[in-house]
Amino acid sequence: MPRILIVLLLLSSLLLTGCADLMKLFPSDGDMTSAVQIYVAPTPQPFPPEVSTAARIRERGKLLVGVRYDLEPFSYVAADGMLAGLEVELARELARRWLGDPGAVQFQQVRSDTAQQHLLDGEVDFVLAGIVHTQGAENEADYSLPYFMDGEALLTYPDTGVLGPAQVGGHNVGGLDWAAGLEKLAISAPEEFTAAPYGDYFQLVEALRTRQVDVYADRRLRLERARRMVAGTQILGQYTYEPVALMYRENDPYFAELVTATFRDMAADGTWESLYVQWFSSATLPTLPSWSTKPTPQGTGTRPTPTLAGAPRERSNVDTVSGIRNRGVVEVGYFIDRWPYSADRDDGVPTGFEVWLLERMVERWLGTRQAVTFIPVTAEDDALARLENGELDLLIGGWVHTSEAEVQVGFTHTLLDDGVSILSPETAPVESLAALAGQAVGVIQGTAGAAALPAISQQIGIAFSPNTYPDLDTAVAALQGGAVAVLLAERRLLLDPFYRVGGFHLTDERLTARPVAYVLPRGDSDFRDLLNLTLSSMYANGSFDELYRVWFDDPIPEPILWPGEPLIPLTLRAME
Repeated sequence: MPRILIVLLLLSSLLLTGCADLMKLFPSDGDMTSAVQIYVAPTPQPFPPEVSTAARIRERGKLLVGVRYDLEPFSYVAADGMLAGLEVELARELARRWLGDPGAVQFQQVRSDTAQQHLLDGEVDFVLAGIVHTQGAENEADYSLPYFMDGEALLTYPDTGVLGPAQVGGHNVGGLDWAAGLEKLAISAPEEFTAAPYGDYFQLVEALRTRQVDVYADRRLRLERARRMVAGTQILGQYTYEPVALMYRENDPYFAELVTATFRDMAADGTWESLYVQWFSSATLPTLPSWSTKPTPQGTGTRPTPTLAGAPRERSNVDTVSGIRNRGVVEVGYFIDRWPYSADRDDGVPTGFEVWLLERMVERWLGTRQAVTFIPVTAEDDALARLENGELDLLIGGWVHTSEAEVQVGFTHTLLDDGVSILSPETAPVESLAALAGQAVGVIQGTAGAAALPAISQQIGIAFSPNTYPDLDTAVAALQGGAVAVLLAERRLLLDPFYRVGGFHLTDERLTARPVAYVLPRGDSDFRDLLNLTLSSMYANGSFDELYRVWFDDPIPEPILWPGEPLIPLTLRAME
């Protein structure tokens, strides 16, 4: 048989057996590519499902990473036939940091619609494939902090004067007729523009290059590719935001901590920005979550990055949801003296913002606000131990989310920011420490304000010799008596005299970040999803804002909102 015929038959066999995972010239998101097709055979999975991701990587000695081959500039096959892109380089950087070798990574081709199944089947350790973290995606997988913020934006030339949707009036704006860019822009733009729909991505890019259209409206990911193809253009005016994140298996808390800590390290040492600007315009570097926090009484907010050597063999098997459903009651540990977050009224009834918020969440799950038992806790160590051994489902009452605490427990989305603020007399309000001009500052021993003042002093370039008081009452008396011009402390402490005593001014500004969240058992993805998706629903319908304004008069914290709708029901009652 001629050699060329043998080769053709082999190629034909590969195409037939591997078609489900071959790169598509017309991928599911409508993009197009001319990259070379590459087949990667499925990797045998020797590990049972319960083995943790970090343990798999440690014992195998390499990463198995799902990527797309057609998603320039995220991950794609370059002209030289090699994989390239931000996600490819990110995977190699993770391999370098975790295994000491950037080459210790094997890439598996996935599509957007098959990526999660490859993950669940154990064929890959995690996925880097431009996956948007949506509410529906929480159903069977977990996600890292975002490494890219996709969303609707505009690609144009500087001389058009277009900076965002507000300036597109009167311009010719191109968009893909199978995408939603033009429709979404029409909703956001205050003035009419001339819409020019195109069915072909490359024809639209050519129309922008030849100035047949002034602006190209689309998702930023596709615009980033077009920007690299059309010299002199820039991406401006992004007006929707969808987080793109690394996808990994549920109930794997150690791996979650490993990824978060590694991203934090990369941001701190400059690697993250270097990787990003290699593939994207530096002018469009997204605002990502801060992975380091200011000092707090519970710690610095940072800890050494976990290692593969310390990874547990198995994933978590905690199932809080089943226990709640069987009992019909949520058992919650709360502090009786952390007003206004959680406290007891004079008649012994639990109250506070976090109490009220949880009651409304429980009403959603179980049909009544009374389906919750509030159990007083005093010492933090005892409360955490009772949560870990299953006596409690949840902890509330001013718990600050730190990276150290993640070793022991899980956290919901941030509910509020308990950061250090400034309390001053209403007759002599102070908004900034820089305005004190040598006046005395009071701090309370053992609090976040006392811990943070040295760093704050260094940041603003003013040295303070604070008056330190043993407790809040003594410090407030000193402020009232004029011994100090301000008190510096976390907001939970300062809100008490601000509301109960009166006659004070409390700044809205937080000088440090102290994110407060509900505390749940570590590694319980289903319960965390239920909590976070319920919070997202309350943000969306305005009930969270309404409740927040009952207790506080400062700006409502910006919520974490994943796009889409949840696939899991936000109820624990038996379906009728």
